[in-house]
Amino acid sequence: MRSAWAAFATTGNPGRPECDTEQRLPQRIDTEPGGTPYPAETTLRIWTDHACDSLPLRPA
Repeated sequence: MRSAWAAFATTGNPGRPECDTEQRLPQRIDTEPGGTPYPAETTLRIWTDHACDSLPLRPA
């Protein structure tokens, strides 16, 4: 994970194909890193048009 993040921070390349709204391949950090189909496509469709308002910050 650290090396993937360092590579991204250094080069700007996330190490996966560019974001595609049709395929939605999230980055998988595993023994064989790569893209994989979004595991919860139904959930994604449910929340697609829902606007989440930001929550107020609690005082410290």
